[in-house]
Amino acid sequence: MSDEKSSTSVTTTSTSNKQQNDLFSRGDRFYWKCEYEKAKQHFQTLLLQPSMSLLDSARCYKSLGAVNTKLQNYEEALNNYHKQLGILIQLKIPNKTESDIAKCFMSMGMVCQLQHDYVQALDYHKQALDFLSSIIPIHNLTSTVYKNMANLYTKTKEFDSALTYFEKALELDGQNEKEDHLELGQTYADIGAMFYSKEDYKQALDYFMKAREIWLKSLKPKHIYIQSLEKTIGTVQSKLGMYMSRNIVFAN
Repeated sequence: MSDEKSSTSVTTTSTSNKQQNDLFSRGDRFYWKCEYEKAKQHFQTLLLQPSMSLLDSARCYKSLGAVNTKLQNYEEALNNYHKQLGILIQLKIPNKTESDIAKCFMSMGMVCQLQHDYVQALDYHKQALDFLSSIIPIHNLTSTVYKNMANLYTKTKEFDSALTYFEKALELDGQNEKEDHLELGQTYADIGAMFYSKEDYKQALDYFMKAREIWLKSLKPKHIYIQSLEKTIGTVQSKLGMYMSRNIVFAN
């Protein structure tokens, strides 16, 4: 009897997941085809259905937030994410709500970053971190939040804080990722960009070269990431050469 109940439970769950995927798949396809107005209309129509569960409504608001972000309707996107957040807080699903709420705060932070409101973006990411800190073991999103915060501190020219959060991210990535992982290379590239903003071109060059070294273990030399980084390295080398030339002139 227990086997029959287990089999029925698995079948019911599978059917439920399939129905949920079918519900959103059309809007998702519109989104990935960059047909954002059609995607928006689809998710708005779903919200009008009386049979929509709270969980499905949260998914709709999340999708609308993403669509409106692409359409540069930033205030509308924030409103969508706030509605998603309200539902998630109401649901309180064990072992799921915390990470979903953290993702919601991260999404709001990214919208604020696009609006160049870096202070508010940082605040949302700090709130995401608060929810992730309650998850044991450390959630893999934590490293992403650290990196986002570091990049935001670079934008606000708080370079010491930026470096602190980059180091936190590297520590987690070192525990969880392979040495040649693309994300690890991106972190080094972002640190290089931070030092470039700081006009510390020697340190910037060191980190860009490290990013290049890591990426070349996984990517071909003609990959767009490598080619873009090569141009950046050339720019930094030029800046560094000009800086050294000025120092020689001043010394004489």
